[in-house]
Amino acid sequence: MRSKLTINIILTFTVVSIASQQATLRAQQRPSLTKGQLTDTTLQRDPHHRDEIVQLGYSTQLRGDVTGAVATVSGETLERSPVANLTQTLPGRLAGLTTMETFSELSRANTNLFIRGISSARQNGPLVVIDGIICAYNSNQTLEYISASEIESVSILKDASTQALYGIQGANGIIVITTKRGQKGKLKVKVRMDQSFQQVTTKPAFYNSADYAAMRNQAAFNDGLGDHYLFSEKQIEGYRNGTDKQLYPNNNWYEQYMKDIASMQRVAVNLSAGNDNVQFFSNINVMHQGGQFKTDQVKYDPNANNVWVNYRSNLDMTLNKYIKGFLRLSGNIKRERTPGSGNATVYGSLFQMPPTTYGPLTPDGNVVTTERVGAPTYGMLNRSGYYRHTVTNISSQVGLEVDLGFLTKGLSLTGTFAYQTNAVGSLGTTQNYERWIRTDNPDTLAFVKKGSDNNTPLAYGKASSYYYHLTYNAMLNYKREFNKHRISGLGYMFYQNLTKADVGSPALLPYTRLNTGAEAAYAYDNRYFVKLDIGYSGSEQYARSSRFVATPAISAGWELSNENFMKPLPWLSQLKLRASWGKTGNDQSGLARFSYLDNVTLSGGGPIGYLQYIIKENQVGNPAIQAEISTKQNAGIDLGLFHALTITVDVFKERMENMVVGASSKIPLYQGIPLNNYPQTNSGIFENKGYEITANYTKSINRHLDISAGVMLSYQKNTIISWNEAERTADYAYRLREEGYSFGQEFGYLVDYSNGNGFFNSKDEIVKSNLTYGMGTPRPGDLKYRDLNGDNIIDDRDKAPVGNGMLPRKTYAISGGVRYKAFDLNFLFQGVGEYASIYGGQGVYETDYDGVFGSLHANAWTQERYDRHQPISYPALSLQKTVNHEANDFFSYNRSYLRLKNIELSYTLPASIARHITADKIRVLLSGQNLFTWDHMKSGDFGPEGGGYTSFPVYKVYNIGVSVGF
Repeated sequence: MRSKLTINIILTFTVVSIASQQATLRAQQRPSLTKGQLTDTTLQRDPHHRDEIVQLGYSTQLRGDVTGAVATVSGETLERSPVANLTQTLPGRLAGLTTMETFSELSRANTNLFIRGISSARQNGPLVVIDGIICAYNSNQTLEYISASEIESVSILKDASTQALYGIQGANGIIVITTKRGQKGKLKVKVRMDQSFQQVTTKPAFYNSADYAAMRNQAAFNDGLGDHYLFSEKQIEGYRNGTDKQLYPNNNWYEQYMKDIASMQRVAVNLSAGNDNVQFFSNINVMHQGGQFKTDQVKYDPNANNVWVNYRSNLDMTLNKYIKGFLRLSGNIKRERTPGSGNATVYGSLFQMPPTTYGPLTPDGNVVTTERVGAPTYGMLNRSGYYRHTVTNISSQVGLEVDLGFLTKGLSLTGTFAYQTNAVGSLGTTQNYERWIRTDNPDTLAFVKKGSDNNTPLAYGKASSYYYHLTYNAMLNYKREFNKHRISGLGYMFYQNLTKADVGSPALLPYTRLNTGAEAAYAYDNRYFVKLDIGYSGSEQYARSSRFVATPAISAGWELSNENFMKPLPWLSQLKLRASWGKTGNDQSGLARFSYLDNVTLSGGGPIGYLQYIIKENQVGNPAIQAEISTKQNAGIDLGLFHALTITVDVFKERMENMVVGASSKIPLYQGIPLNNYPQTNSGIFENKGYEITANYTKSINRHLDISAGVMLSYQKNTIISWNEAERTADYAYRLREEGYSFGQEFGYLVDYSNGNGFFNSKDEIVKSNLTYGMGTPRPGDLKYRDLNGDNIIDDRDKAPVGNGMLPRKTYAISGGVRYKAFDLNFLFQGVGEYASIYGGQGVYETDYDGVFGSLHANAWTQERYDRHQPISYPALSLQKTVNHEANDFFSYNRSYLRLKNIELSYTLPASIARHITADKIRVLLSGQNLFTWDHMKSGDFGPEGGGYTSFPVYKVYNIGVSVGF
């Protein structure tokens, strides 16, 4: 009789966005026959991504096991944005992430990032963790050394249960970036090439000479100069008819120096391959950014021009049965050329010279300026030389992972050494030039030299800076499954030595941090989840007695949809409750170096020479100062309907009760010690609360058509509860200006609109108001302010809160996608709400330089315009500062907006065409960034993002690209 042995082998199939499925392989073995049969299994799409691996920096979890608050986005999604800076790809992609593009220079943009707003009263951004290594210094800048094509995923950690492990570095939120790894199989090559065209989204108004002269004359009349106009009727008529361009020039300096279109080219190459022992991923990106200025210097090229090259190589090795090794190498080399005065300075100068100025050169070739303009645009662009900056950022990681399964199954030990160095070398090739001014006689073309500047040859200068991180990390991991039980845990120790770019003492000394922590997670039957975390960390920034702090956290989850009593509801595909509580810390609190020590300096000299020394007492130390601790609570629900719709809601509250604040506001001056020398203390209280709502819908209509749609809304409001603020006297309408308000709350005068338009419309109205202005004398056409304290004097005591602080309270996004056969369309709308700022200065006020007029100034108040009931958009113009040019709600701009942030349409060519070049896949695409913006700004001179009138505006981008896979 023949014996038969049956063996059941469980196979698990895991695919991104597909629910993990198990199948049984039944193998029958007889003495003369071995055969196997695989049971039928069908892979089903999981729109809730419960089997997605979520990167938490030091650890990972399945999406279905997550009990905290985490948002993720893939690198593939970020690649849709045709921009050079990684931070520009993030707006609207992650719930809870507030983005503010503050500087928009091409390929050198800066975007401030905030996770759930701010945790204390300062503008700290999140910590960045790249492949498990903390980048503690210049975190935001570090993001610009990475391209989307080398990224596997980006996660943001938003609550205490995901931040507690990071101790005194976690309170501001954490951005976790995981780069791509090599996969087993034959060599795969992906090449992508993009050509982008960039155009400004806003352009300030630029008036012709006649209109400019008329507005300057109007300002002079308003100031009481009567008929003593700055420009005669003959001059204005000469500007208007344009018959004599020499005597009556009409220059548009913006059009003369700015290109309509700039261009950028990018090439990215990815390589991946591997076998059972070695897997590698390599990437190289090359970017070239063309300049946006028009120049005519023939001896050298001063125009902006940037070339970036960044590379990455990730190598994973199996050395033997128990030991694995890995090597991560990456680098970024930038070669940037700027005009001698800098790109931003050149752009800001475009509006300083009036259109009536002859130029840009005298007939004999000298640079023309005005009495009030020190450096005209032409001189900065064409006669100042240029700078060549070389930036190198090199990172490396090397580590070993030891399988300790021989001790107990699932146990492993990992050790990592990482090094990051950043160096900037600047070579200046600069020169100076003569400035000439046209004489006051408008009927002759004559010039006189201004100042003592002379034409000089090019001269060389050099500057450099650098910083580095040294990181040592050891981690013990445990992961095991026992039937329905799933257990994981880790313990780690982290040591980092940092030298910053500072060169002055004592900031030039290295900074060190020591972090330890542990985590334990348990899941039962995919229904009940709990996770415990604790961090214990410190820095030599604090005294030994208060150097280390503990940051514990606990979180739990309940997957109700996996309960038997929920099975009769097939339309309910997911229902999960989550909650977390914990503490996390912040050591970036604005303290001076070694703030626990008295700063007493000894230097030579003194009024009596033979005494030789001066002893100076500076900062008084506070040995009890310590890291700030934020207590955070989060409650969430994940709801899935009809295996297509996923809704996630999170509500959070954060409170810091030991915020670092100054002590001097309540100390009188007469006590003798300079107030700036008093130590700061851990006595402030700060609170932040809000919510996040996301909804995503995915549906496969048939094998040719897939659709998706998503919405996201985040809200956060912070409040300074205690700031150690001294209360103002009782005659102030608002006695406190920090406590009780959001950080960055602005104060200004409130315009009194009770008369219909908010202006004094006659001298009689000024007299009847019985108001005295403490900052000047109001004229007809000036703003009428509200006397909030009722003393008939308008001064600082009448200022009131304007706006809601430095951050938008709401961020939102609407996204969607359609795939039909070989076509793919994806779009993203992104916006912010409840956000306003008071603007002033050049282009907002009309008084800077020789008069810089924005679009609002064209309809400024005049008696005639008021009497004729014509639209009035601005107070009466002036040649000098008036009562209008104060912080007030008239100059508060509503910065809420909705923007078509990104759109991409692609087509995958038939495989038969790809095979002609031995390719597996060819995809051509059209994409755009910032194509349309809807906002509530008072004028179109500048947009809701960026630095205002004189700063580079946000750029829209039109892109064509091709991606080829081999």
